[in-house]
Amino acid sequence: MLGLKFSIVAICLTLSLQWIGPVDSKVCETHDKKIGKCLRPKDCPALKPIVDKMNKKIPLSEIERKLTKLIVRCEKKKKFCCEEPLNSEGLNLLKENDDICGNFADLRVYNARKIRMGSRPWMALLEYNVTQPFRARFQCGGTLITSKFVLTAAHCIKETLVSVRLGEYDISEPLDCLMIGNKKTCLDGPLDVPVDKKITHPQFDNFFLYNDIALLRLQDPVRITDWIRPICLPLSLELQLESQTNILMEVVGWGLTEQNALSNVAKKGFVNRLPLTQCNIFNIADKRICASANGIDACQGDSGGPLTYPTSYNGKQRLVQVGIVSYSDGKASDCGQLPHAYYTDVAEYMGWITETIVEKE
Repeated sequence: MLGLKFSIVAICLTLSLQWIGPVDSKVCETHDKKIGKCLRPKDCPALKPIVDKMNKKIPLSEIERKLTKLIVRCEKKKKFCCEEPLNSEGLNLLKENDDICGNFADLRVYNARKIRMGSRPWMALLEYNVTQPFRARFQCGGTLITSKFVLTAAHCIKETLVSVRLGEYDISEPLDCLMIGNKKTCLDGPLDVPVDKKITHPQFDNFFLYNDIALLRLQDPVRITDWIRPICLPLSLELQLESQTNILMEVVGWGLTEQNALSNVAKKGFVNRLPLTQCNIFNIADKRICASANGIDACQGDSGGPLTYPTSYNGKQRLVQVGIVSYSDGKASDCGQLPHAYYTDVAEYMGWITETIVEKE
């Protein structure tokens, strides 16, 4: 995961390095049980900013100081175990939206309240070509992450999935409008974009729902507007660490409500992140988030939607997506009555996301 510049700077930190015995010169295990590579510090993007700050005698943040204590040294001298870096081209595609991503207009899903119109412009609805009433054709959610890709859950990927709807608020209304004083403000109207390619994670397990993450490539790039814009993702090491320790999070979707009916208007609710052991998960390498679900819960129809939290992103208050609605242990009728629910941990898949969104054909 991390590396150090093996120089005079590194001498000050050698006492905090963990030695875990012989490690293969190419493949290693980081302190948090992730697969990494033994790299020279200059080849480890995750830690390079920290080393640069130390060389310039710039004080480290509290999180950065903690990170230096978790470094795993490889058997070969001058190399440290570094989590595989993000795809630079894919990372740049995501960073193109740094100035506009995650902007929200206000701070349930089950037993929740409606979001403000236009306040979550990254929300997507997945539409399936099935012989059901119009409202029932929208069975999953997702989030726009670039002008051409939508992030969702792998279990939402079906042959009947045909398009993605963006810029929606109330599914029952052809045009969403809101009176602000004496002025009427309307959204531009929902945009339905055909899906060009469905990409599920190669290790997705449909039975246990491991690696429950997928990307949808849209047929055409969408035009970014006030009502259609991407969500922020945890691109930096600091954001990834913060996202995995944050407690209070927001879940949004058009799924089943306490009236056991699909909601026409997207709703939001707040849940608390729980330790995996509290959810009977004892494998610390597990790539899921466990969150509280008593009274407020994602439900059927919310799958693929985002779990987010507000934080400072490039110095501005933004919402960052940390999870994807995956599943709970009970039936749809149990929503809001179970102790916890599970979400795919987005931070664990940033390498796959940045690799996959790079056009290869």
